[in-house]
Amino acid sequence: MSGSLTPNRIRALRMANQLLLSPAGSVLGAAGHMLAIQSQDLAAGRYALAHRANPGTTRSEIDALFSSGQLVRSWTMRGTLHLCLPADVRWLVRLARERTLAAMAPRLHELQITAADIDTAGELIISHLTDHGSASRTNLFAMLNEHGIGTSAQRGVHLLMCLVLDGLLCLGPIPDGAGPSGQNLILLETLTAADLEPAEPLQELLRRYLRAHGPASVRDAAWYTGQTLTTLRRAAADLGAELHCVGQDARGEDLYLLTDYAVHETALPSRLPLRLLGPFDEYYLSYADRSLAADAQLQASIGPGKNGMVKAFWLRLGRATELWNAETAPTDRIGAALHQRYVEFRT
Repeated sequence: MSGSLTPNRIRALRMANQLLLSPAGSVLGAAGHMLAIQSQDLAAGRYALAHRANPGTTRSEIDALFSSGQLVRSWTMRGTLHLCLPADVRWLVRLARERTLAAMAPRLHELQITAADIDTAGELIISHLTDHGSASRTNLFAMLNEHGIGTSAQRGVHLLMCLVLDGLLCLGPIPDGAGPSGQNLILLETLTAADLEPAEPLQELLRRYLRAHGPASVRDAAWYTGQTLTTLRRAAADLGAELHCVGQDARGEDLYLLTDYAVHETALPSRLPLRLLGPFDEYYLSYADRSLAADAQLQASIGPGKNGMVKAFWLRLGRATELWNAETAPTDRIGAALHQRYVEFRT
């Protein structure tokens, strides 16, 4: 492939690399390829993963993988929850720890969370999970409150985040009867998967990001991963010939693919399929420059809004065209089927 690609070809390659043209065939295959799928909204994360795994993937199949320890959810990047494979969770959290804790420091001070509070909460939670295996956030907060560790006003969530960043906890099993967002916490040490431990974590982070999101810029990768632009530029320089520039974005930033990328231009369809993408979907959210996915007016509607929400939308020919409306199903057969499948993941 030579020269600069057109915007339509870049969109096609992004859809292909994000498994929106040909799904991976399995949930774990999709999770491994994507590295980490944004999932502060668990229902949205499950839907995004299912969309990239297999057309017949159900919510219960994904829940079973969480409950068996083959999938986990944790604060891996930007202080935001993502779902990923157990083999990836430890090194991703280690890589995010310093910057996430630095960003949290003012809020921890405001909430009067001290190092002693974190240590005491850690001891209590480790003891509780050792005895019970897993526990809901509600139950853990009740237990902490009983021992004089307050959890109101987001103190509890920030204590849990600190313990996650210390490599102690992650979210795993989906308890019976849980609602759309119910998920229990477990001790990270109970996971049986070996830690991937890449020799060069930043290079691996950029490599895995581009494999699943390219063509993309280093600035896109820095935004998505929460690492500094300077740090990832060094990682890109270290990767050298592994990166292949295919054009520039609206900012004039180089867009890269991995040189050995699996999707070739000749394999791309001439007409991109209709897709219904849920809140916080990677196709839209995982780039600093989202102009290829949506125009400025629609970006303002999709978000992120003041509340941080990123809304569901219809993707036609690789571009967002309108927000999804829960009350109105499309009249065409394919659109109606996509609408119904999404509703099943939300309810």
